[in-house]
Parts: sequence; C-alpha cells; structure tokens
Amino acid sequence: MAGPAPSLASVLLIEVLPDRCLTAVRDLYRTADDLDRHRPPTDRGGWHWYPATAVPPTEHDRGISHLLLDTTVTVYNAGVDWLELTLDIAWSPASNLVVNAAVEVACWCAQDHNMHPVREVRWEVATAGELVEAFAAAAATVKGWLNTGPHDPSTWRRQAGLPDAPIS
Repeated sequence: MAGPAPSLASVLLIEVLPDRCLTAVRDLYRTADDLDRHRPPTDRGGWHWYPATAVPPTEHDRGISHLLLDTTVTVYNAGVDWLELTLDIAWSPASNLVVNAAVEVACWCAQDHNMHPVREVRWEVATAGELVEAFAAAAATVKGWLNTGPHDPSTWRRQAGLPDAPIS
C-alpha cells in the first residue's frame, strides 16, 4: 500500500490502473478534487493506492477483491465508534474492474468484525469512459450521503439490523 496522499492528484494512477483506463486519469483527478472539497472539516482525508494489485487477480486469487485505490471520509469518530464513507476502485473476485461506494459503521457484534458496510453501491466498468462515469457516480453518492446523513452510526446500524454500541 502507498499513501496516504492528500489528494488523488498526488497518486500516480499509472501505477494501478489498467492501460485501457489511463485516458480517464484527468477526469478522475477532477472528480476526486471535488469530493475532497466536500469532506467535513474534521476529516483529514487521504488517498491510498495499491501498486502490488495493479494486475487482475490470477486464477489462484479469484474470489478475493483486490483494491487499486481508495479513500475514506470520516463522518463520525468517537474512538471506539465510527461512521465512514468509502470510495474505491478494485478488481472484483471475477477479475472485472469495479468502483464501489459504501457507508461503514463500527461493529458491535459478539464476534468483532471491526466494521460493517451498511449501504453499498457498485459499478462494473470495462472502459476508461465507464470508469469516469462510475467514479463520478460514486463520488456523487458519497457527497449525497454527506449532505443528507444520517451522521450518527447508531441510526445506520438500526436500519441494517445490527447491534448498537454499548451505552458507556
């Protein structure tokens, strides 16, 4: 893993994107810059990229998602409880390129899973144009969650049928 970088423009996307998607780089930078301007003031931001997973998974690695690039927007963080919004580009288990956006909350299950995605949206892409469209849609989705909330992890956990954080 490399990063965090303060902006996607600091990330060498040529290290992680397939050749067929390199013409998308300028549009990805522009969309990410717009998303970064919408981060809450308490969120430090940051982008991570994963050069070691730049090639599609081999037959041996099928069934495992491999991140190429990601960012997390922290909406709420009380140390032991949190609410984060994520956006990533990854290889799907079937070796297709996908863009994902998710709402994630801290886990309070008996078996600690660390976090749970309670809302997820996914776009499969094959071309640079599809990547630009999917990345823009994912960024708009994250900004929509930022604008509309809820910003309390308990609300999201209740909607997902998950146990809430213990009362301290």
